[in-house]
Amino acid sequence: MSKKVNYYKEKSKVYFDKRASNFFNTWDGRFCILMYEEVMRRIRAQPFKSILDIGCGTGAILSLALSEFAGIQACGVDLSEKMIEKAAEVLGGDVQLVVGDSDDLPWPDIFFDLVVCNSSFHHFPEPMKTLNEINRVLKPGGRIIIADPWWSRPKRFFINLFLNFPVNYLGDVRIYSEAETREMLEGCGFTCTSWELIDKKYFIAIASAKT
Repeated sequence: MSKKVNYYKEKSKVYFDKRASNFFNTWDGRFCILMYEEVMRRIRAQPFKSILDIGCGTGAILSLALSEFAGIQACGVDLSEKMIEKAAEVLGGDVQLVVGDSDDLPWPDIFFDLVVCNSSFHHFPEPMKTLNEINRVLKPGGRIIIADPWWSRPKRFFINLFLNFPVNYLGDVRIYSEAETREMLEGCGFTCTSWELIDKKYFIAIASAKT
């Protein structure tokens, strides 16, 4: 692992470990809450019996999915041990929760119908590696839903510039444009079926795995 990759991962771990106990009173937590209903609307449109939430945080998306869909297999992974502990309190023993890395998922090939990344993709220091790993664990034709913050081009330029400097304590890596998101998905063997901008605050992209 390169020093830069490790730097971002450690920053994310520290940042979210500190905020796990009070996450929904933080700016990040309130932003995530804004996204949940639109993300759930996309989840409802997918046929699935198994779901993985990457960067699952306190388990909110998985909790909502379990409340609506009976008999599904639900799993979550997050770098933050404290976030996983909070998720376990919410979800109990019905969900497999793992402290782990998005680019080294501890599940076998062709395992999930649906993968969700809600406000986590901009934290991945090697997004193409993560997408390849997601494609590995998805069944042929399985779907990925990515919901992530969005800024217009001028603001995005300066935000991404800031994120490259050591003063960045958030663990954020990069805010992506539509073109960048589509290019990465297509480059990792996905077919991007939609990219939607919601309230000019965040986007939701949906793509299907190779068949």
